[in-house]
Amino acid sequence: MTGVLNGLTRIVSGFFDLLVAPLAGHPAWAMLVVSVFSAVWALLLFKAVTPQKKLADGRDRLFGHIFEMGLYQDHLSVLGSIQRDLAKANLRYMMMTLPALLALTLPMVLTLAQLDSRFSRRPLHPGETAVFSVRLNSDANGRLKDFRLVVPDGVIIEAGPVRDQRDGAIAWRLRGDKDGEYLLQIMLDGRAVADRILPVGEGLPRVNEHNRVGPFAEVMAPGARSLKSDDPIGGMTLHLPERSTSYLGLEMNWLVAFMLFSLLGGLVLKDVLKVSL
Repeated sequence: MTGVLNGLTRIVSGFFDLLVAPLAGHPAWAMLVVSVFSAVWALLLFKAVTPQKKLADGRDRLFGHIFEMGLYQDHLSVLGSIQRDLAKANLRYMMMTLPALLALTLPMVLTLAQLDSRFSRRPLHPGETAVFSVRLNSDANGRLKDFRLVVPDGVIIEAGPVRDQRDGAIAWRLRGDKDGEYLLQIMLDGRAVADRILPVGEGLPRVNEHNRVGPFAEVMAPGARSLKSDDPIGGMTLHLPERSTSYLGLEMNWLVAFMLFSLLGGLVLKDVLKVSL
């Protein structure tokens, strides 16, 4: 199952690479395009898995009961009956939309993971620094001093290693001098036991702070390779800068922007796509 999810994540990552590539230098426009695209596929999927005619009838019934409550608000016995019918109609409506909510879960999780990896953090700019830390598994703590970091040309180790014997952690401060993707390697006994990409430059590449162990590590962080449970490294963190994106002069968190643009896109396009909500 893990292999299937990781394979699906790589396919989705490749698609998003193509989708945002033309607007890599304009994050706000890229977010708008991705949001509208997400609204379109979500609407079409919702339409495909819900009984649209029954859904429209159920929605009309809901509004009808709400209007009834306004008309008979001074008649308590009638109002109680209307509220009961409203609750039943609301439950039927929710049951009809449940298959769509289930069908939307996985693609939406994959989409949000892609957006988080591109819009939450950004690569270093040339000359900027970042702290890179690794956490050892408990059985490797005794060899804390044997681990070392190998960096390629273009990356400078400004400080470190700083070793924390109690927590089994090692940290370095790194500087990237020019654009590129640089392979950082954690070495033990002359072999690389873990590696990590240090991104330097612009654009919207997949970048994540953490490499973790677990079956869903790559799914939730598509820009970071997962670690194996039997590796001496139990986790890696690259403290990248937060991405700041302005939308018409207003800075917004990527998730707020996505929710706003996709909601507006859905409301505008639902009639065009003939989708009943």
